[in-house]
Amino acid sequence: DACDENNWELVNDRFPISNSCGQLGMSYQEMHCRADEAFMECPADPQMTQVALTSALWFQAPAPFKCGPRRMYPTTGFWDYDA
Repeated sequence: DACDENNWELVNDRFPISNSCGQLGMSYQEMHCRADEAFMECPADPQMTQVALTSALWFQAPAPFKCGPRRMYPTTGFWDYDA
């Protein structure tokens, strides 16, 4: 089992690496806590980088998500399980 978000949304039969920014039309950096949990929310840091520790375990599943500023990842592409 994975503790982190998995890359599971296919686009044109491939897994976009950009899914780490949001899937199903969501933008993870635009998400907010409910009013009763707002005290746990912090502003998005556009310079922050993050690498997931876990990923899905199915055969040829995409690698753990990683994300960061556009200067670090100017393009994303698609997960290539043959690479």
